[in-house]
Amino acid sequence: MNYLSKIQSFIEGNTVLSAAFSLVLLMFAGMIAHLICKFFIVKVVRKVFFSTHKNQVPLDKDVRLSEKLSNFIPVITVYYLLQFMPDLPEHLLIAIKTICGILFFVYLSLFFTEVLEIVNNSYSKKAKRKNHSIKGYIQVGKILVHIISAIMILAIMSNKSPVIIISSLGAVAAVLMLVFQHTLMSLVANIQVSSNDVLQLGDWIEMPDNGISGEVIDIALHTITIRNWDNTLSRIPTKNFLTETYTNWQAMFSSGARRIMRSFHLDQMSIRFLDHEMVQQMSQIRGVSEQLSALMDGRDSNAVGERWFAENGITNLTVFRKYLTAWLSQRDDIKKDMYIVVRAMKPSPEGLPVEVYCFTSSVLWVDYEDSQSAIFEYIYAIVGHFSLRMYQQPGGSDFWRLSQERAQITKTNEQQVD
Repeated sequence: MNYLSKIQSFIEGNTVLSAAFSLVLLMFAGMIAHLICKFFIVKVVRKVFFSTHKNQVPLDKDVRLSEKLSNFIPVITVYYLLQFMPDLPEHLLIAIKTICGILFFVYLSLFFTEVLEIVNNSYSKKAKRKNHSIKGYIQVGKILVHIISAIMILAIMSNKSPVIIISSLGAVAAVLMLVFQHTLMSLVANIQVSSNDVLQLGDWIEMPDNGISGEVIDIALHTITIRNWDNTLSRIPTKNFLTETYTNWQAMFSSGARRIMRSFHLDQMSIRFLDHEMVQQMSQIRGVSEQLSALMDGRDSNAVGERWFAENGITNLTVFRKYLTAWLSQRDDIKKDMYIVVRAMKPSPEGLPVEVYCFTSSVLWVDYEDSQSAIFEYIYAIVGHFSLRMYQQPGGSDFWRLSQERAQITKTNEQQVD
């Protein structure tokens, strides 16, 4: 005991050794507190935060929160033990308190940042909310947490009230507005996009001016990420969705129908009034007789001459349009309760455009393209039975056929001269 008392007296008499001993004791206490938090606080976090749904919460959330807690709890322990060490030099005591205060708010901001991240992940995984994103709000929350932490750290370092620090920021408000102008614009855009539900996760977005067409996979504060259909990624500033034109195809998927609006071109010289030969040729196609009877208003077709067709303006194109409309109405892949229109458009140098306007019963891309292809393949094949011709510009085979015909005529004329 005399030996220990001498050592204690020696340490107490030596200011440097006393301060060093106190620092070692504080470091040892901080390490013990950290180890206790590291090994035991997981159970506390799981019981306090996730007690109602333990089985649904993965262990990594507990570990992440416990790691953040184990960082700043030792700081609190060291700061509390300083009250029992009044013999430390005043400048050293102030320095340790300042460091503890700075570390406390740094670790506290990291803790709340982790909590916000866990909230974001939990929200996005819920089935009812899988198309909504709160990532922008979470990022704003993180920015606010870091700003508050920075203000408190400045107050600790300057030994002034946080109110004075906040009031002094008014002098540099213009500079802060300039620095964070993109963040503020993105925040406003994110709030408008999210609150009005004009854009959600999983929506098909198309921006022709930027060459973008794909699915929205992430909605953040500053950018919106789109996976294009060629599996490339595009990041567009959030504010661009308020200033630029884009198309959201999600409403089409929700309606359960997808529009076909496509034209084919006819040779205008093939359009003419009906005659008996054309009627007999058309009558061989199932469904045409009903359309002809409706156009003739119940008259006996045998008593109708070519003049009657001309006087009533019934052409082969008229019968073809009526037949095509009825044929589309009978298809199972076409919506019956939506518009089904076949109309002639304004003529052009490429011929007479005839537009098919209808809606498919499936919105899936493969089914939609299959239905559209089947419809127009049938149109290209059946149009000749109505004495109509498709228009297309002359190709190499056309010029080759003309050259062969000209050569044959020249050869025939030479033989006749001989």
